[in-house]
Amino acid sequence: MFETPGAAAEGAKRSETKVRRPPWSDAVLRRYRMFCYRSLGARLDQEGGQEVLAERLKQAGVNVTPGLHRSVLLFTTVFAGVGTFVASFLLFRLALDVAQWYLYVALVTGVALAAVTMSFQFMVSSRISNRKSHLDRELPFTLSELSVLASTGMAPIELVRHMARRPHDPAMTSEFKKIVYKTDIQGRDLITAIAETAKESPSLSVRESFWDLANMIHQGGNLDEYLRTKSEDVLKLKRLSQKEFIERLTAYLDMYVSLVLIGVLMIAVGAFLINAFGSTVAGLDANALLLALAYGLVPLSVVMTVVLISMAYARAD
Repeated sequence: MFETPGAAAEGAKRSETKVRRPPWSDAVLRRYRMFCYRSLGARLDQEGGQEVLAERLKQAGVNVTPGLHRSVLLFTTVFAGVGTFVASFLLFRLALDVAQWYLYVALVTGVALAAVTMSFQFMVSSRISNRKSHLDRELPFTLSELSVLASTGMAPIELVRHMARRPHDPAMTSEFKKIVYKTDIQGRDLITAIAETAKESPSLSVRESFWDLANMIHQGGNLDEYLRTKSEDVLKLKRLSQKEFIERLTAYLDMYVSLVLIGVLMIAVGAFLINAFGSTVAGLDANALLLALAYGLVPLSVVMTVVLISMAYARAD
């Protein structure tokens, strides 16, 4: 109901790579999305003006309408805010009986709302980055294979159909499946199908390669030589990005050691000093501060470090 036409082109890939979940989980998620779309998403789609979000969703491979995405974001944010407010009220007001409980409730609720909103944006950006990394990793070998096939004199449309039937390199194979879907199902000519698929790709290298491929087919030229040269250029860029990743990873590790570990130790020392003097900090005694350190700051710092390294790896992969 909410899938774009390109969903059919990626069906085989999703069936292979989809993470298996319990049947009830898929049913609950499907009904929740349907509730969000019927309550708000349909009206958002009718209003229009969401071309940028629609393009990002296509680049991320998320086959939903912009209205559905925004409605799920809004409803999830509201539910998370209400649930966090109730849970933090019970914790700080009734369980711990902190003097300034309302400040902690407001802080935790605000953090939860911000986290949900940022997580949706990060999900789209992360999927775009992951797709881009997979495409960039497979592109040099795909261009080399195209070069070999082009040297045999195969027609361009047959060349594309052959690449769409490959059992390997699923990311690039999926892009060729989109081209075949646009030509055979939607009735577009080959050059238009290649150009539209290039526009929907998150990888700049893939877009440039597809646009150049469309121009070569339209104007004529030595396709074999171009593909061979393009493959070598892409491999050089990949080596440079991996070198930058190593340098960035070293900086992240230095930051983790100097800021995270030393900062955690300083907070722990401060908690012991607070306990020795019998005082509190913002209504929290030493035990509450150590609990917040052990179950809040330390896991958060580790998660943030892992996220930063994952983002850097995605750019270099």
